[in-house]
Amino acid sequence: MIDTVNTGAAHAPSSDAAFRPAVTRATQALAGLRQRIAAQHAAAAPGVQTCVLASDLCDAVVVDLWEAILADLPAADAATLRSHAAVVAHGGYGRREMAPHSDIDLMLLYDGKAAAPIVVAAKRLLQDLFDAGAEVGQSVRTVAEAGRLAAADPTILSSLLECRLLAGNAGLPSRLSGRLRGLARRGSKRLAQALIAARREEAAKYGDTVSLLEPNIKRSPGGLRDIQLVRWLGLVLWGEASCDKLARMGVLSRADADTLRDAAEYLMRLRNDMHLAAGKSADELTRQEQLRIATARGIESRDGLLGVELFMRDYFAHTRGVAQVAETLITGIRRPHPVLSFVAGVFGHRVDGLFRVGPLDVAALPGCLPRIASKLDSIVRLVELSMLYELPIDHATWEAVRAGTAGLPATPDVAAMNRFLALFSRPGRLGAALRRLHEVGALEILIPEFAHARHLLQFNNYHKYTVDEHCIVAVERAVDLEQDTGWLGNVWRHLNRKRPVLLALLIHDLGKGFVEDHSEIGARMARAVSSRCGLPADEAEIVEFLVHRHLVMAHQAFRRNTDDDSLVVRLARDVGSPEVLGMLAVLTASDVSAVGPGTWNRWKADLLGELYFRTLATLDGESPSLGAERHRHSLDALLAGPDADDAIVRLAKKLPLAYLRDTEPDRILDELHQLSRLPASGVFVNARWQPLTATVAITVATHETVASGVFHRLTGALTSERLEILAADIHTLEQGLVLDHFVVQDPDYLGEPPADRLAELAAAIRAALRADHSPSFRRRWNPFAPFPTAAASVPARVRFDNESSADSTIVEVFAHDSLGLLYAIARTFFEEGLSVRSAKIGTYLDQVVDAFHVTDAAGRKVVDPERLGRVRRAIEVVAAPLTSPGS
Repeated sequence: MIDTVNTGAAHAPSSDAAFRPAVTRATQALAGLRQRIAAQHAAAAPGVQTCVLASDLCDAVVVDLWEAILADLPAADAATLRSHAAVVAHGGYGRREMAPHSDIDLMLLYDGKAAAPIVVAAKRLLQDLFDAGAEVGQSVRTVAEAGRLAAADPTILSSLLECRLLAGNAGLPSRLSGRLRGLARRGSKRLAQALIAARREEAAKYGDTVSLLEPNIKRSPGGLRDIQLVRWLGLVLWGEASCDKLARMGVLSRADADTLRDAAEYLMRLRNDMHLAAGKSADELTRQEQLRIATARGIESRDGLLGVELFMRDYFAHTRGVAQVAETLITGIRRPHPVLSFVAGVFGHRVDGLFRVGPLDVAALPGCLPRIASKLDSIVRLVELSMLYELPIDHATWEAVRAGTAGLPATPDVAAMNRFLALFSRPGRLGAALRRLHEVGALEILIPEFAHARHLLQFNNYHKYTVDEHCIVAVERAVDLEQDTGWLGNVWRHLNRKRPVLLALLIHDLGKGFVEDHSEIGARMARAVSSRCGLPADEAEIVEFLVHRHLVMAHQAFRRNTDDDSLVVRLARDVGSPEVLGMLAVLTASDVSAVGPGTWNRWKADLLGELYFRTLATLDGESPSLGAERHRHSLDALLAGPDADDAIVRLAKKLPLAYLRDTEPDRILDELHQLSRLPASGVFVNARWQPLTATVAITVATHETVASGVFHRLTGALTSERLEILAADIHTLEQGLVLDHFVVQDPDYLGEPPADRLAELAAAIRAALRADHSPSFRRRWNPFAPFPTAAASVPARVRFDNESSADSTIVEVFAHDSLGLLYAIARTFFEEGLSVRSAKIGTYLDQVVDAFHVTDAAGRKVVDPERLGRVRRAIEVVAAPLTSPGS
């Protein structure tokens, strides 16, 4: 057995390639092939038809090269290969589904008599195809070897199920097909489960959800691979791959077969487009590609939705349909044996005279399916029973529901709304229940506002899921807090009323995709939903508030200085009660964590917790800070002795909350002693690892006379060391002592940075304070560190807020992330004569949202419109080159 794969760099051009006419013909033919495909695609030919053309043209190239190879071999070897070998296409090429730059997947089948000449011919065929400019995957196997590998590896099995002869002995691929059919007869269920498991594993690597905003159109859930899975399962279990034939056999419904056919055409044409535009194999539907395709197709923005969002809504409609059909087929395959179904009918118990519950699933009683499928409250009850008993819904029952949902009345009755609302009272598996209802369109009947959110893309660099998926995931994240051992879990478990926050999470972003602000639209939607659900007036008021103000705690915790008492008082006044504050905290954490993988972390949890507890203290008179107050009390105890240094006591009273929160009292006391003895020209730097938040806390102290523009110098030094700055607090203590506290992450290390790395950071900071020169920003190679990907250009936006803080102007900067951006903004503040008092640095994928509390040189807010305009323009200038494409 010989396996060789050419990826475009594995082989060097052969020395005599230029002299072989067949290679020249193949080179020209492949170039002409892509021109013909491009022309056919531009003429709006169906995607499937274009793929068939590409496959057929490739057939001619491969066969011509094979014949030329045989002609060059000794006559006896050529005759042996014609009789005892075959060139076989498999994979996508075998199915005649080649995109313009797909690999040519070949297998050379042979029997023992061709063992010697097949090695020479295989090497030559691979080399010639490479020299002609093709990407090739090639293997050389006997029928027995191919059969054994297919039996052991579902990936190989799926590739060979639809192989076809190109040249040579037709009996060899026929024997292989017979062997594969024999495998299916002897172990069809086992092979089917192996194919399903392999597909599950592959899908998990590409997002594990249909609603991922940058999907792989081949391998992500709902992509081409799921259509292929249906074909493979059809071949293994029923001997047919055609969806139309499977529908005639009753394996698929006619509607499901149509869904797969339409999606295959849509996705193949889309894939052809992407390959042609890239000039190479390209299956990732990135944001740039989404913009390009929407623009090329002339999809114009309308009704508050961008053209690209409308394009992606169509994409998700197809892929979600594919995923549902594939999952329905898989569920049907896994149905219990008829004997087990009989046992379930005997031992299960009846509910409501309509349902049989347990021991294996929840199903309709005989004769009750029409009634269940035609009444919305019965459908919700079916889902509720599945949720309560943690049992799956019987396949036949759910298929009847899927088929009947389209005929349901457009307006839900009171019984259905009451049943729906009851789901929120025992939320253990609420997310799964909501997904089931959404899958068949029932959720849009219960909450009509949800229809607009179905498949709705949020075209930004923050959210990773569609709006409907994000809302349901947010509900699941809240329910998951039941197992959380931190402060958020404690808040969740002590909420006497969980229904308002869960309902608010489900609808909190439904106002997106309109011209008006989504929070304002969301508030009106919340009123309508609450009225339709018949919520008590006080509960309806809470739901409306949570939806309307669902961003307020995130903005204040992650973009504002939480030490600012005026912000805390305003938040306390807005929420009005500890109960609503707890709900808003849960909603905030759940919303942020549902944005996408990695968006919620311990550091954010601590920031939100600090704001929560300070606001709670304002509401109920207590002050249970997460750490700052506890550390302050411990520090006070350490300083209470008769020998306490008055200078150190005075410094301790002015320490910022962030520094107190992040530093143990013993260490604070030690650093205070060092600060009290710091000479006029001295610089104090301490960098320490914080394992709970996986961050590095950096404390810097110096006197104002040592250097001007301390903040921009420090940000330049830290960024030049490739640190990600999460937060910065800048405070001036007595006698001109400046104390800066930074929280950073070091992407060059998966865990705690070594001591020499921390020393390196301290040295860089000292050097920056002693010499004001422009830092250089470099990337360190690390295969595990995040590396920014190209993204659609996001113009910088600057916003001023002179209302939220009592004594500083808040400047928010929204821009595309780039090395040196924070330094450039900080230096701009310095050059404009502004002092940065604190900063919250938020990076979401490749988009930053930075908030700075600034004052003028006299320590006052900046209120002059002309000066604010000048600051805005200056920031936009320094950010503009960093937000251009390709930066």
